[in-house]
Amino acid sequence: MKKCIISGTSGFVGSQVKSYFLKNNWDVFELKHISRNNSSQEKNIIPYSLGEKIDLNILHNTDALIHCAYDFKVRNWQDIYNTNVKGSIELLKAAKNANVKKIVFISSIAAFDGCKSLYGKAKFEVEKEALKLNVSIIRPGLVFSKDAGGMFGTLNKVTSLTNIIPLIGDGNNLMYLVHIDDLSKLVFSICNEEIKTNGKPITAAYEKGKVFKDILRTMVQANGKNPVFIPIPYTLVLGGLKFLEAIGLKLRIRSDSLISMLNANDHPDFDSQIQKNIQFKEFDGNTL
Repeated sequence: MKKCIISGTSGFVGSQVKSYFLKNNWDVFELKHISRNNSSQEKNIIPYSLGEKIDLNILHNTDALIHCAYDFKVRNWQDIYNTNVKGSIELLKAAKNANVKKIVFISSIAAFDGCKSLYGKAKFEVEKEALKLNVSIIRPGLVFSKDAGGMFGTLNKVTSLTNIIPLIGDGNNLMYLVHIDDLSKLVFSICNEEIKTNGKPITAAYEKGKVFKDILRTMVQANGKNPVFIPIPYTLVLGGLKFLEAIGLKLRIRSDSLISMLNANDHPDFDSQIQKNIQFKEFDGNTL
């Protein structure tokens, strides 16, 4: 039985990747932010927080490390850098030093040179070091499924409750989406050495983008309704989110996520061989 260690299994992507590996008979261990007092209750859970030093003995005799974790609690750049950037780099270096056979870093399509969101910048900084370590880098698009979490999950919940949809800006910003099953298959195929990476980040998404308004329309129509869009200026929404965050409110949509969504990479780099091997699903009413 092959062994993998996955960070970030409390999040949607990490949890689904974990399930995919378990279904394919891998022995899965989780790096998880929990109290060390509870560590003995589940033998496959390893207490760990980004930024901590990890014992190399934990990583020995491991076939794959998949790093999905990201700490969204930190908001300013210095804290993000110390926790998510430095913490991720140290974990990847530790895996390399422990001779882990395959190391995969789950980045984001929001990570590219010149990106505006702090989340994208943090992922991009980790990518630079990950490339030096020969780590396989995956940049997922907006992850979707019927029970998705994250940004898509929030949008899905809103559109299931009402057909009156606030539309930030003109809604014509282009987005690229990936079904969680396809993303999980890609991660597994890389770790199982069925797909070879070519030394650059892999964009994991259906290669034809959809404008934001059409994504929302599809989600509303999937619930048997016709959408009524109410345009709201981008600057007004962004300013409101930043104000609410400043007074300590925890929101389902963060201001940085909005920046990332409306300032996306218009021309992500797709690898034709990856697209052929995975055959990413298109986002429509049938795949939602």
